[in-house]
Amino acid sequence: MTTKFFMIITGIGNNGGIGITTFLANFFSILKEKNINAYWLSLSDQIPPLLYNPNSEWDEQHILYRQVPKWERTHCKFCNECEKVCECGAISRYGDFYVVYSELCISCAACISACKKQALIFENKKIGSIESLHSDSSILRVNLNQREIFSPWHTKLIFEKIQKSFSRESIVIVDISSGFRELWVDLIDFSDYVILYTNDLPMWETLYKSLAHDQAQVILAVNENYFDAFSEAGYSFALSIPHNKIINEEAINGKKITDDNYQYIIQELLLKLNLI
Repeated sequence: MTTKFFMIITGIGNNGGIGITTFLANFFSILKEKNINAYWLSLSDQIPPLLYNPNSEWDEQHILYRQVPKWERTHCKFCNECEKVCECGAISRYGDFYVVYSELCISCAACISACKKQALIFENKKIGSIESLHSDSSILRVNLNQREIFSPWHTKLIFEKIQKSFSRESIVIVDISSGFRELWVDLIDFSDYVILYTNDLPMWETLYKSLAHDQAQVILAVNENYFDAFSEAGYSFALSIPHNKIINEEAINGKKITDDNYQYIIQELLLKLNLI
């Protein structure tokens, strides 16, 4: 089976442990078994054991650049206007020179506009890369420079890159570490589907009521032990993800989850996405 469209499916969770990443990894494996043109993209270096060996090698595929201000000493009159207007604290003066901290800069250009002597200009700076697994080019990760902080502007840059780089007949599974709530709005904006794995009913209700019609379709997934509470609150459409000791052991050891109910839920997701 081959897809006839480009689809971005992002998994986000706020629980940690054996949860959304394990589920997505097993879902991705099923897509590959069905010969669906799928890619795995991790927004960190945390790749589930099912998909790779920790000793595996990585190849740089796409360089990530971002525009950040560059200070030109010869034009500067040391008026400090750039430092005053920077709301991010990304510019600091040390004696007779300025330092631009790119990891804090949001590329808003306020400092460039404030400088009357054009001592600040934008330059393209390499902030990291998208790498592919040497043994399987369909598995990718984002590798940011050490001083770069993962933030909304990185998310936009990465999604724009994958939309331009991948085939129009492909599915991209995006995984992000739990806890990056400041990125959720961007992930929902850029994705076609977002699978939210949570056991926090009040948090889900707040998010559910705030979703706009032009954003991604959010698919709720909960630990089976919490499903009844969500169902009683009117969210019986949630995917009920099985959770037990055997599933934990298989996930930690990098094995495919063999639980029949777990595999049934994956098939249910395939149906929701019209992939079978």
